[in-house]
Amino acid sequence: MEGDAGASRLNLADQQDPEHPESGPEEAVEHSSEQDVEHSREPEAAVGPDGPEVESSSDVERRPSRLGRGAMAAICAGLLVLTALAGTGGYLALRSHAESEQIARDEASALQAAKDCVTATQAPDTAAMTAAQTKIIECSTGDFGAQSVLYSSMLMEAYQAANVKVQVSDLRAAVEKHNDDGSMDLLVAVRVVVSNTEKSNEEQGYRLRVKMALDDGVYKVARLDQVTS
Repeated sequence: MEGDAGASRLNLADQQDPEHPESGPEEAVEHSSEQDVEHSREPEAAVGPDGPEVESSSDVERRPSRLGRGAMAAICAGLLVLTALAGTGGYLALRSHAESEQIARDEASALQAAKDCVTATQAPDTAAMTAAQTKIIECSTGDFGAQSVLYSSMLMEAYQAANVKVQVSDLRAAVEKHNDDGSMDLLVAVRVVVSNTEKSNEEQGYRLRVKMALDDGVYKVARLDQVTS
């Protein structure tokens, strides 16, 4: 009896708590299984080809930015400078384009005015000389304006004396240069067929240098010189 009692005292695993008869070896096993499951749920570090190298999302979020405030400020300043340069370049391009268009319009106006005035000096006949004389006075300014009355009067006398008849066969004009005072020098080439009391249908060619100047916003002939005949 005593031997059995001693063995019973030593084998504590076979004994049950009188207050908790349900606790025993099965509870210990269940408790151990729950710890194993919880341990298996813990995240493991991802392993790359050369070993652990993937960090958790919390580590990535805590990593400080490689660009400091100074670098970010420098980048922003550079972008502002580039934007300003692009805006300035665009403005200058538009301004240059507008100036080019204005120059083209001025040249076209001066060329047409020069052609009209030179054509007036080559009136078809005596009957047309009166209207041509008025046109010459209206399209002239400066030095040529002061001479236009005398010039047109001399043409009228020449037409009447020789019964001159003129036919313009070709008339071309081109801008030679722009002057600092805003005037332009033009070269005008004109070919005419002239008939008078001495000859008939004689073709003649002239090259004229015409200075065009603005007068009340309109280009007029300020000087007229014959270059070659």
